[in-house]
Amino acid sequence: MSIRRQALVGLVWAGEGRLCAVRWAILVCLVFGLAVAQAQVQAVAVVTNVKGLVTRTAATVSAPVALLTELATGTDVALQPGAMLNLVYLKSGVEFQLTGPSRVVIDATEPTLVSGNRPVSRSSVVAAQTVKLQTENGRVVLGGVVMRGVGAQQLKLLEPTGKVLEARPQFGWLAPVGATAMRLVLREEGSDRVLASTAVSGERWTPDASVVLQPGVNYLWSIEATLPDTGRLVRSSYFSLVSEPERQRMVALRPEPGAVFSDRLIYASLLEQARYVSESRKWWQQLSRERPDLVELRGLANQ
Repeated sequence: MSIRRQALVGLVWAGEGRLCAVRWAILVCLVFGLAVAQAQVQAVAVVTNVKGLVTRTAATVSAPVALLTELATGTDVALQPGAMLNLVYLKSGVEFQLTGPSRVVIDATEPTLVSGNRPVSRSSVVAAQTVKLQTENGRVVLGGVVMRGVGAQQLKLLEPTGKVLEARPQFGWLAPVGATAMRLVLREEGSDRVLASTAVSGERWTPDASVVLQPGVNYLWSIEATLPDTGRLVRSSYFSLVSEPERQRMVALRPEPGAVFSDRLIYASLLEQARYVSESRKWWQQLSRERPDLVELRGLANQ
């Protein structure tokens, strides 16, 4: 190969090497930029209480702040005079309460004050459990079971449903209007073994000591109602008792009756996501009665 040709080949290889280096540099920048962008929009806190006019702005898009909404880093939150907002950081479990007028920016570990009233921090055992909440599209995932309005001849089973904490749960239902007789049957799922078969009246029944339920076993219970016009109406539901260690853990987390709203909201969320369906419904109904202004709670309470 001539010296001139060798020089030409060397220039080509050098050019290709520089082009490859440029390509790699661009790729690294893109990957790094994407990682930075993802870090900047990572959700770090969840709204556990809101009153009055509170808005959030992220990427120039503004919207009202709703209950159980996640807030990402860099979100600008503004509270009008008289408004109030509680948010809990998902990793630390530290809660911050803001009162209007105030404006903050959501940072990785705490809200940074821009103007107005300063945030006040608070920690609790139940708030520390927010890291376990499942989220999707910026919202805490709840409301898996929805009860529809009850008509004149509908039969609804309320409790127990899902996982149950009590060793001898109370059974509750909404009886259809005009029922002439009702019978409750309790059995092990997938078995012919009947634990109870008894005529019932009203809308409550508590099993006696002869009915022994075991943790980890799925039970099927049903109500059969006799109606004068439509004949027989049957509804069924499932439940299971949790193990003693899990029961103790959930009882230890249970907020006292006078606990702050945020702790009770988080506990209800944890119950529902863990499939304590009827247990969580009781908490949602209590919270909804306390805060009728929050439409999200009405839906979760199945009202």
